[in-house]
Amino acid sequence: MTSHRIAMSCPLTRQGTKQGIEYRGVRRGDQEDLAILLYAAYRGTVDDDGGTYADARQEIDRLYACAYGEFLPGCSFVIEEGEFIASASLITWWKPHRAPLIAFTMTRPEYQRRGYAIATIRASMNALIDRGDERLTLVVTDGNERAQQLYARLGFRPISKIDSF
Repeated sequence: MTSHRIAMSCPLTRQGTKQGIEYRGVRRGDQEDLAILLYAAYRGTVDDDGGTYADARQEIDRLYACAYGEFLPGCSFVIEEGEFIASASLITWWKPHRAPLIAFTMTRPEYQRRGYAIATIRASMNALIDRGDERLTLVVTDGNERAQQLYARLGFRPISKIDSF
């Protein structure tokens, strides 16, 4: 079965930050923790393709190796809770869009609905503005209603539908 994906775009404007949510930039040593987060966040969702932790680790390694465009760690942010990364937004420069791309936005299930994804995306938007970028893009699975609503709240609008991105 082919899954449809929706490409979305948003003009970048300076974003406010929510009090009480602390985030930091992504570091090279975060790969293992990001893979754990990816596996936990996507498990049981519309984006779950039955992958294992090893598959999630491979995806994060591919991100760091620029398989999804040039990885922009200075524009990518995480929120930590105890020993875990609870949420992250990972940004690349995506040539087909000629703009930065949210390659992954993910939050552990037990930390959802706390504003973490919005906080990391807003931090990314501000960092991208500081770089001189004017818009941000992403691709979301058609049917992932929660993600589509989150992105719409941040100003993203559909630009196209893609088969098997």
